[in-house]
Amino acid sequence: MELPVVDLGSYFEIVQEIGAGEAEVGLRHRLQEMCSAVSRTLRETGALLLKDPQCSAEDNDRFLDMMERYFARSEEFKRLQERPHLHYQVGVTPEGVEIPRSLVDEEMKEKIRMMPEGCRPLMPTGPDPKWRYMWRVGLRPSNTRFQELNSDPVIPEGFPEWKDTMHSWGLKMVSAVEAVAEMAAIGFGLQKDAFTSLMKEGPHLLAPTGSDLQRHGQRGTVFAGYHYDLNFLTIHGRSRFPGLSIWLRNGQKVEVKVPVGCLLIQAGKELEWLTGGECLAGMHEVVVSDRTISSIEVAQQEGRSLWRVSSTLFAHIASDALLRPLDHFTESPSACKYPPICTGEYVEKELSAINLKGKRGAKGAMGWLVVLLLAAGMAESAAGQRCATTFASALMQLAPCKPAVIPFSPLLPSEACCDALSALGQPCLCVLFSGPPISGVDRTKARDLPSKCALSFEPCKPLRAV
Repeated sequence: MELPVVDLGSYFEIVQEIGAGEAEVGLRHRLQEMCSAVSRTLRETGALLLKDPQCSAEDNDRFLDMMERYFARSEEFKRLQERPHLHYQVGVTPEGVEIPRSLVDEEMKEKIRMMPEGCRPLMPTGPDPKWRYMWRVGLRPSNTRFQELNSDPVIPEGFPEWKDTMHSWGLKMVSAVEAVAEMAAIGFGLQKDAFTSLMKEGPHLLAPTGSDLQRHGQRGTVFAGYHYDLNFLTIHGRSRFPGLSIWLRNGQKVEVKVPVGCLLIQAGKELEWLTGGECLAGMHEVVVSDRTISSIEVAQQEGRSLWRVSSTLFAHIASDALLRPLDHFTESPSACKYPPICTGEYVEKELSAINLKGKRGAKGAMGWLVVLLLAAGMAESAAGQRCATTFASALMQLAPCKPAVIPFSPLLPSEACCDALSALGQPCLCVLFSGPPISGVDRTKARDLPSKCALSFEPCKPLRAV
């Protein structure tokens, strides 16, 4: 199935003529038809292609060139831009951090099992092996309950063009999303600004991913496991390497082909909420396919970068706005599944599920573990159990265990995690796992780590109060 292409140039021309008071009835009818096609496509497929005269292929190429150079830098350099205490909503998210929703959502896993074999996604076995950079686009609210979702952007050193390139491309993509949001609102029979008024000062994120095809370019590698986007609308520029597949509402799996000069729009969960489930968030995955392999071979012959960069922007509803079905969507059959909730609260719940929301206020690259170790240090002397390793050493050694102890994680501890546990020893683990409850860590999973690693540690003695 070919996705329909919406021409924003025609939409802008008609709106301009109507605004000048020169529109005839036929022109207004044409506008309604265009907008109805957008809303119908979002309802039926969750995706559409977009041609925007303000977003050129040259703009997209300039952005991709810079991001290829960034992702090709060393891991040590890139981790300088890591901000886990801000829920990875600015700066870089390293590979191996984000956990696909399809690994932790039991309802989603059941739906996958019910799919015809030819339409099923490839199931990942662990966190996504992709990097991502989050860059905040547009005005931030002067007063918000959700500072972590609206923080200042992070600028890496050595890229003097960074800020201008990110802002230029990001603002053009936000503008394109706002136009589609207007068209969708008109098509749904809502006020033209029903969606865009809620987007004002939203935490819109230019969020390119970087996937190293030189290391992970084997057919079937899952870079982004089957999932939906938690935001309002997602817009993608054309990537230089294919691999994105989407699922239509009828269950059909489609490998996306974005023509040169076009953009891809996908419905997100916030749009699903605002329409009472009439528009469902689009499911998708990014996997190394036969087409990806062919593009890799061409890039190698031409001496081009083998980093697959996605030109992606997440457009959001404002964090402090109320997320609920709008207008006539309150009468939708599924509206009861979408109770009113502050958008920021909803986003934080979603980020927790996919391993991106850290402990509020925690510092450093492993905020959740910092707090655990501090609690352990306070309880140590009272318990009479001495932990000989240094704080910094323990912090680094236990980092591989995080994916196995976050809530709802189906993952077993990795070999690296078990090695770290063995090296730290029983006294450190006892004070670590016996402290007060910590957000983002499942205490039962943490206590079970030694047995799952087949380590014969003595049971921990209860800690005395301090």
